[in-house]
Amino acid sequence: MDENIKDLLGEEIKAQIEGLSDLEVGSKEKSTAISDLVTLYRLDIEATKNELEFDEKRESRELEEQLKRDQLKEQVKDRYCRLGIEVASIVLPLIFYAAWMRKGFKFEETGTYTSTTFRGLFNRFRPTK
Repeated sequence: MDENIKDLLGEEIKAQIEGLSDLEVGSKEKSTAISDLVTLYRLDIEATKNELEFDEKRESRELEEQLKRDQLKEQVKDRYCRLGIEVASIVLPLIFYAAWMRKGFKFEETGTYTSTTFRGLFNRFRPTK
């Protein structure tokens, strides 16, 4: 509908310009026609300006929505990374402690030899922060 109105306005401006040549120079009718033509041309400029502003605002909204979606994706990635780091900070020491304890128990299996290193490490094993 808006495009149709803009087309009609353009056709009317064209018809007014073509009709100016038929009017007598300096006549009141020609002055009125020129005044009407100026008004129509200003309306055309305003319509074009409004259309450009509308398109600009729509594009701005779309860019803002895209930015929000991208930020949300980044936040989700960040949360998963932090979760992975937290899990690793708990699981890796447990694996390390389990391996050392297994080696220590294997060494002291018979009970004839005891290791002060294993006894010292056994006291320091803390699977939590």
